[in-house]
Amino acid sequence: MSERVHASKVGGAIVAIVIVIAAAILVRNHLYDARLNPLSQEAVLTASLVHISSTVAGRVVELPVSDNAAVKKGDILFRIDPNPYQLAVNQAAADLAIAEAALADRRREIEVERRNADIAVGQVERAEENLAYATETLNRLLPLEPKGYVSAQEVGTATTAKRDAEISLREAQRQAEAADALIGNPAAAQALVQAREAALSIAEHELASTVVRAPHDGRVTGLTVGTGEFVLPGEALFTLIDTSSWYATANFVETELGRITVGRCATVHALADRSVAIRGRVESTGWGVTSEQMINIPSGLPLVPRSLDWVRVAQRFPVRIRLFDPPEQLMRMGASATATVHDDTDC
Repeated sequence: MSERVHASKVGGAIVAIVIVIAAAILVRNHLYDARLNPLSQEAVLTASLVHISSTVAGRVVELPVSDNAAVKKGDILFRIDPNPYQLAVNQAAADLAIAEAALADRRREIEVERRNADIAVGQVERAEENLAYATETLNRLLPLEPKGYVSAQEVGTATTAKRDAEISLREAQRQAEAADALIGNPAAAQALVQAREAALSIAEHELASTVVRAPHDGRVTGLTVGTGEFVLPGEALFTLIDTSSWYATANFVETELGRITVGRCATVHALADRSVAIRGRVESTGWGVTSEQMINIPSGLPLVPRSLDWVRVAQRFPVRIRLFDPPEQLMRMGASATATVHDDTDC
């Protein structure tokens, strides 16, 4: 009987040892797996935000969206009264037409001035020909006068003709210089046309800006105004959540950051439905946070408080995970989640 009891005790001890060893192995494997695949229970679903505003001032005349509504890229979000901007376009177009007409008139004037200059050049050429002929005639008569072949009156007439030809040439040259100086430059008129074209482009751009469209797929949030509201340039009417790209921002302790590198695969579970595993990839790791000791320092860094105040606790840094094809019904800005980063880059 004692032998049976002894054997039973030995068997129980062996079973206990096996259980302990198995438990140790399981714990070791779990710790090893946890070491290679760090887990964060503090993750938040995030997406890019765009504060929707207009670049022009005016009164809202159309607002086809509602709060929390889904919109597609290119959908009209709101429209500002276009009438003042259409009038500005009409005025700029009229100013451009006036400038173009003035440029055309100036070009015609310049063409006339060039023709006058050409005429003056022709007159100079004729005056030069007349002077050459008069000089040749006088030079031919001068040797004949002493021999009596020509009279002194004929020589005097030739001399007078040469002097008149010289005077005519000088007058023609001065007229040609004056005509050439009168030829204008259309640069000023062309510059005015360019200025009017730029003014028209600005007016058309402002008219087009009265219609504000969705820059991407998203959901409207924070809409509290309606039609009739007067808005200023840059004044946001609401926020648009970019639903085309979703992220999970998970806080990991600094001792694990060495094993979390960009490109590693990750699995995210939204607390709204933990049964759905959402694949992702590490896109970046945080390089700075604000602690309670720095709360009064305007650093612009994300605040991640430590859990305990009486012991030295490892700081946590945010890790940004880009999600692949996340389920739309679970994606809400700021929703809680958990994130596990895997020792793998083949996602």
